[in-house]
Amino acid sequence: MKTFVTRHFHRLRKTDNHWLRKSIGVLLVIGGLLGFLPVLGFWMLPVGLALLAVDSAIARRLYRQLRLWWGRRFHNPSRARLRRLGKASPAAAAERAAGNPKQRGDR
Repeated sequence: MKTFVTRHFHRLRKTDNHWLRKSIGVLLVIGGLLGFLPVLGFWMLPVGLALLAVDSAIARRLYRQLRLWWGRRFHNPSRARLRRLGKASPAAAAERAAGNPKQRGDR
């Protein structure tokens, strides 16, 4: 299934028929917005934006922002989880354990 979708996605991105690419992209974005329904899925939103990004500067900008958000959110989940919980990073914890005089209150 993955190879089937990947092959057709790349073929659509390379084709000269921009009306087909735009219509399929719009349908995929609409399907992605309705991803809570049983048949449709949220995976359709980035695929539709990627197809629309070939022809539209606005869709290109949205697709780039989505990719950046996804990378920040899920690239290093342990660091993001620590940040959400309000805990310090491992480097800051190591400094504290080493006995930084400014943090211990020594003068």
